[in-house]
Amino acid sequence: MVIKIEVKDVRVYYKSIKALDGVSLSVRNGEILSILGPNGSGKSTLLKVINGVLRPRYGAVYLDQRYLGSLPPREIAKKMSFVPQGLHAYGMLTVYDFVMTGRKPFISFVPSKIDEEKVYEALKTVEAIDLAERTLEELSGGELQRAIIARALAGEPEVLLLDEPTSNLDLKYQVELQEIIKGLRAKGLVIILATHDLTLAYRISDKALMLNCGKVFAAGKPDEVLTPECIQKVYGIKPLIIAEHKIIIPKELP
Repeated sequence: MVIKIEVKDVRVYYKSIKALDGVSLSVRNGEILSILGPNGSGKSTLLKVINGVLRPRYGAVYLDQRYLGSLPPREIAKKMSFVPQGLHAYGMLTVYDFVMTGRKPFISFVPSKIDEEKVYEALKTVEAIDLAERTLEELSGGELQRAIIARALAGEPEVLLLDEPTSNLDLKYQVELQEIIKGLRAKGLVIILATHDLTLAYRISDKALMLNCGKVFAAGKPDEVLTPECIQKVYGIKPLIIAEHKIIIPKELP
């Protein structure tokens, strides 16, 4: 497998505030990387840097060993899709039309037969074919999240970025989303997600990166990063880790 995404010594500033300080990582095809850390640690900022939305002051991001900053936005959009946190997509637009917007980098004038096929393929992947003709305002939170992911998949990305994908989802939809993400990994996608859900990261990730104050605190396999010592130092709580079921819950305050 080749390295699909490589981040080298990235540093990002918001005016005088250092949001990311020397962050590096690499992800290969068919791997899931979870970016972890408390609020303000730099998780969402790092996703924006990887997606090319935010240019770092120092360091670089490489996609297929090519410097991201040298690639046209349209080419990046054909390779990577981003599922943002808290996207409010309401209105009379149908799910089908909404997902079709994910084909924008490929449509020159009007959608083709191939574009239509890719939309239905994406809906099928997230088990949302039955939602195609419904409007966005008719969807539950979990259904809307599936539609948003389908829109990202309609562009046939090789890299999928997700920011807090399970936020505001009930347990049923959280489990369904876990299975969707694992299924996409099996198809060879690179999946990078920023999440507060330590149990989700523990269960589905091949790699984990824990940020604290914009710096990499720990990186490696989930069981190497999600240790009681790391969690207590970064989050300020003592965790209970049930390895048999891959569950992490707060135990007590230090």
